[in-house]
Amino acid sequence: MTTQTNARAPQRARSVPPAPPRRYLVPVTLAVAFLVTQAVAQAVTPFIRQDDWPFLLPDGTKGVLPPAYYNSSEGRWLNTLWWQVVGQHGTPTTASMTYAVGYLALVAGLWRVLHLSGIRPRPVADVLLGLGLYASAVWVQLLYWPGALTPSVLVAAVAAWLLPWAARSRVRLGLWLLVAEAAAVMTYPPVGVVLLVFTVIHLRESPWRRVLSVIAAWVASFVAGVGISYTLNWVAYGHFGLDLPAWRQSNPATSIYALTTNAGRWLSAAGAMWAAQWWVAAVGLVAVVLGWRDPAVRPRLQRLLVVLAVACGLDAAQTLATGIVTEARGQLWTWLVALLPVALLLVDRHDRPDRQRNDGDAPDEAHGIRHRSVEHVATALLAVLAVAGVLSWRADIGAHQATRMQFAAIAEQATAHAPGGTTPTIVLWQDPAVRNTRDGRLIASTMVMEVRQQTGGVVPRMCRGQECIDLSQLAAAGPVVRLDGPPGFSPLVAIIMPPPPGWV
Repeated sequence: MTTQTNARAPQRARSVPPAPPRRYLVPVTLAVAFLVTQAVAQAVTPFIRQDDWPFLLPDGTKGVLPPAYYNSSEGRWLNTLWWQVVGQHGTPTTASMTYAVGYLALVAGLWRVLHLSGIRPRPVADVLLGLGLYASAVWVQLLYWPGALTPSVLVAAVAAWLLPWAARSRVRLGLWLLVAEAAAVMTYPPVGVVLLVFTVIHLRESPWRRVLSVIAAWVASFVAGVGISYTLNWVAYGHFGLDLPAWRQSNPATSIYALTTNAGRWLSAAGAMWAAQWWVAAVGLVAVVLGWRDPAVRPRLQRLLVVLAVACGLDAAQTLATGIVTEARGQLWTWLVALLPVALLLVDRHDRPDRQRNDGDAPDEAHGIRHRSVEHVATALLAVLAVAGVLSWRADIGAHQATRMQFAAIAEQATAHAPGGTTPTIVLWQDPAVRNTRDGRLIASTMVMEVRQQTGGVVPRMCRGQECIDLSQLAAAGPVVRLDGPPGFSPLVAIIMPPPPGWV
């Protein structure tokens, strides 16, 4: 028995593959991801969504809400601080490029956490893992708010890089949770959920007591962040809490009927979200089944499933209590439902001592064959996520860039006038069927800001009364219609608004 054991030990040592070089793999992979996803187009020529302009322009700009509105209604106090120091002094391009750099730093930090957590696959699988981390089919929907959301990615990036250092001490980890989560609440709360999930991943197979205490500390830190925001609102605006706008359709659970209504809202939103991401759920389910059967993966997978259930439960609790539904783009953790179970299948088994193997495990040779098979499947699943994620980014950014170019061309045509001529008055005409809808208002405001950018500050207005009636008869001649104004008035240029694009 002793002789056989000693004879097998050198063979086991020789079977350990050398660690693949990582010096250039991470930066090169992220540079490729930045290019193939078309993120470079959004960074250099950004499309800016309607409610991001307050964080890009000086306070008091005509037609733009003050940033303080988002303190009162959403508790975004650190976003406002960023606007005071940086945002209002830059441009949409500098904001978008800063966001892109921050996101690259965040992905690199999260990738490093996985490596330090024992997930160190072979180079091909590692490249696919990095692409999968970057090309989240959910996160791409946040790129169009660089003014407001840059602080959140910077907070998350710094927290991700500090996590391995903080995890070496219980006190440091507690302080890290408090500061990181409170900062996330005051920038963009969904990034805090991502940090919690990666914290549990970094804990590996820590005792359940420690894992649950970390989750409890995170929840307490979330409450602390909310408390700070509410207190600042009380000091600044005289109300402790959030002044929720009507469009959020809040419905506090003050009765059984309200609670039932809110439950229906959450189920409807969750169903629609997962129907759109069915393939993410399918990949995650395959990975969970394979991981549950693997004794090297099962303990870590169990801890991951618990923290994902906490994320889902918090989302449900918010809707049940307030009636407010988190939009799909705010559910950043849903991409991790597939990515992280697949990543766990590639955990480095050579770190695990033989004593952790179950008595019923297969012999070494059969165990190695089974592991290689699982590794091949995991690599294939990562390829599915990486390719699908890249295609999602290209489709989403491509659609927004097409709208940006269309609106820029219309605005340029509408604002062009002969040198020395009278500057025309610019008005917008929109189909009455969509003018007062959410989609109609959103796309009209996008055109308003495009014209403002072209003219250096001129804000067009919507048509009024007889103007709208006259322009409705000329709508087919759009997208730009020029009319002579009454004697003594400047000429009129009307922009005929196109229908809302499909991404709205």
